[in-house]
Amino acid sequence: MACSKHPAPRHHGPSQAPKPATRSDVEAHATTPLSGPSPAPQSTSDAAAPHRDQPSSSPALQPRDTPNAVGLGRVYLQPLGRDLEAADLEFIAQTLGVFYTLSVTVCAPLDLPAEAYYPPRSRYRAEKLLDYLAEVRPLDAHVIVGLTTVDISTTKGAHADWGVLGLATVAGKDCVISKFRAGRGAKDQNHTRERLAKTVVHEVGHTLGLPHCPHEGCLMEDGQGTVTTTDHEFDLCPSCQALVSSWVRPHSKLDLPWPDPRVP
Repeated sequence: MACSKHPAPRHHGPSQAPKPATRSDVEAHATTPLSGPSPAPQSTSDAAAPHRDQPSSSPALQPRDTPNAVGLGRVYLQPLGRDLEAADLEFIAQTLGVFYTLSVTVCAPLDLPAEAYYPPRSRYRAEKLLDYLAEVRPLDAHVIVGLTTVDISTTKGAHADWGVLGLATVAGKDCVISKFRAGRGAKDQNHTRERLAKTVVHEVGHTLGLPHCPHEGCLMEDGQGTVTTTDHEFDLCPSCQALVSSWVRPHSKLDLPWPDPRVP
């Protein structure tokens, strides 16, 4: 589906723009400083690669709606780059349909924006990808989810360029998730896909207003610098479900698209 564009820049209301929340994966080597001032965490801006593209007229996947959606809003899955597998998009769409009462539509891929590329580390700045997603976000989008296979990064504390699995604006409309780190130490492709989908549920949770959760096993748990945190996560905990009850679809453990890691 060639998703319609939002004609104006992103707007978060009269208050300050929501602070991006990250699910990060620590790098073993020292980070390379950015040239010039480090971007502030509240902004969604920073750096150049291929040109921006319009959606193709023949998407690999047809748009779909999650069953029994109650019309609270629509999630658009927006592939950035052409390398994401159709099976990944299918699994993510099905997974979101299990957890949230938001309709899901898959868009045709867009090329990664040149201005988001960070040459010193040969990767893309996540906050700049959020800016781009805000520009292309359809008018009826409750959330737009950017999905890519390239490595992404942002500024975190003293780290000018910190590799992350995902970045979202808390209580906003935009998030971006990368598959790049999800495969680290994965048992197989299905394991990687499962980690990716869990991260999407996590980042969409941030856009709905959920903070990181202290409960071990909750999908909103802080990544603590490693993708392996996702391996013991299973569901949104009751506290998180209660915080966003309007958007959570009632489900049982049998509905979840992955096995319970607590069961041997």
